[in-house]
Amino acid sequence: MRKFLPLASLLFTVPLAACFDAEMTLNFPDDNTAEATMVMIASADFYEMSATGGESFCEDGTEVEMEDGSYSCTETFTGTIDEAIADPDIGEGMSIERRDGGLLFVSFDLEEVTSDMAPPEEAGGEEMLAMMAEAFAGHAITLNIGGSEIVETNGTVSDDGTTASFAIPLDALVTSAEELPASFDVLVRPGT
Repeated sequence: MRKFLPLASLLFTVPLAACFDAEMTLNFPDDNTAEATMVMIASADFYEMSATGGESFCEDGTEVEMEDGSYSCTETFTGTIDEAIADPDIGEGMSIERRDGGLLFVSFDLEEVTSDMAPPEEAGGEEMLAMMAEAFAGHAITLNIGGSEIVETNGTVSDDGTTASFAIPLDALVTSAEELPASFDVLVRPGT
């Protein structure tokens, strides 16, 4: 489960550094297992910039070049729910708690996502924000939590009632155009 732990913090920091779309799915297929999948998609320009800078775009995952020239990186991790709960390094802003009746409460601290997005104080800061908003337009971080039943959430529940989702548009983060709740919270019943 060690590799699962920094997933939440990676999800929030990497996309804000470049024009990425990122989607994290955390499923609880039974009372003991947590399965996480993270998919990041980068433009060809960012991928090239990464490669020329000596940084690997997809160090621990499976990298695929898409038909449109963008690149995807998929990372998957599996471990026990108790390992995820017990580890203090589970990831910045994410927590998992067991609740009565076999339920799990999963919370992502969204204020942590926006804390680094304060307008720059130096001259030209507003212009930089406008450029960032334009670059981030159409890009989002999407969080999905799944199990046999979503009991309660402040996100969107799938038609079949098994997945809660929350999308964070990156351009809205930069411009503060969208008011985000303090956290994305899900009360989920594990299982399939």
